[in-house]
Amino acid sequence: MRTLGPARTRDQPDGMTRKEARAALDDRVSEARRKGVRRREPTTFRRYAEQWFEREEVKRGWQPSTVIAYGSVRRRLVDAFGSKRLDAVRPRDVADYIASLTRHGYGAAIVRRDHAVMHSVLRSAKAAELVDSNPCEGAELPRLPEFKPWILEPDEVRSILGAFKDERARVLFLTLELTAIRQHEAKQLLWRDVDLVEGVVRVVKSKSRSGVRSIALSPALTDGLAVWKDTSAFSGEDEYVFAHQERGSQVNAEWFKQALRSAMVAAGIDRIPEWTHKDAKGCRRGGFRPFHDQRHSSLTHSAAAGTGEIALMTAAGHSSISITKRYLHLAGTVFRDEAEALERRLLGGQRSTESSTDPQGPHSASGAPGARSGADSLGADVQLGNKLF
Repeated sequence: MRTLGPARTRDQPDGMTRKEARAALDDRVSEARRKGVRRREPTTFRRYAEQWFEREEVKRGWQPSTVIAYGSVRRRLVDAFGSKRLDAVRPRDVADYIASLTRHGYGAAIVRRDHAVMHSVLRSAKAAELVDSNPCEGAELPRLPEFKPWILEPDEVRSILGAFKDERARVLFLTLELTAIRQHEAKQLLWRDVDLVEGVVRVVKSKSRSGVRSIALSPALTDGLAVWKDTSAFSGEDEYVFAHQERGSQVNAEWFKQALRSAMVAAGIDRIPEWTHKDAKGCRRGGFRPFHDQRHSSLTHSAAAGTGEIALMTAAGHSSISITKRYLHLAGTVFRDEAEALERRLLGGQRSTESSTDPQGPHSASGAPGARSGADSLGADVQLGNKLF
């Protein structure tokens, strides 16, 4: 059904007559037949969105944590647009939804995630020719807060390692600091995926395809894992590396959080962050996130030690180089080797530039002569400075 304009009346002499309207309709029908266009069946947002979520969950192999997170997004979107026809959603409706989330105290990250999911739903609908355009395009979104991960200094890492009373917690902490694996990757890591002979850990269960990867183990971590395997009561191929010492189940995040806190206190680290905080809605949320923050710490120190951006992106399991560049920026070591190469080309000579992050001299990129392993980087005097946080 199309609106062509006003009908011709005494007050609208320039309007369209019934004969002209019929001719326009015949032209539209002929064009539709020529292009093979079919009349759209009315579909509600709820119906299509639920089909999309079910299809994408299978197609992308979402982790349980992703399904839970997207379940919240799904409920909010269906509550707001469920009864509305899919092709009736307009940009102003999207803008009103974003404003409503903000008014109700949802943070920028949640608002942007809701928008991203809705954008994907409607992009799929557009590809299926159920809508003419995607009303999410061009929406104004709140800015994310400045990226400020809580990062341990190298001397603090060494102090904490010596302060653990639980060997399982110590090896887990060392693994997080030297591999930057995610929480669910560490919890689901099996002994069959750890090759202590070749010094490689294989991440086979991740939240995305780019997360499935192999990570080289440093000598210190290889030795630590070997000792832990001999000590653990659960060292079978299909058993968890950091299994519960009595039940053999996955490692508990709260247990590790408390073990790390005790080690930090014992090590005399006085800059321990808040463990909980209240969000804009007054709900108590987790503050310091050991797995998450240790991943940030590992990636930032790896960048500071001279790891190239592609190597860092691969080890982290990032899907986009833009995510990896945040750590290069935090470390303050963006393209040091490239800058020296440009100087040699333009100015000649063999003058070298001292590294601003390591008093022992410049580091080369990963794989180049002089590159140092993750274990060696713990012994380096890499000082990031409190000004970055």
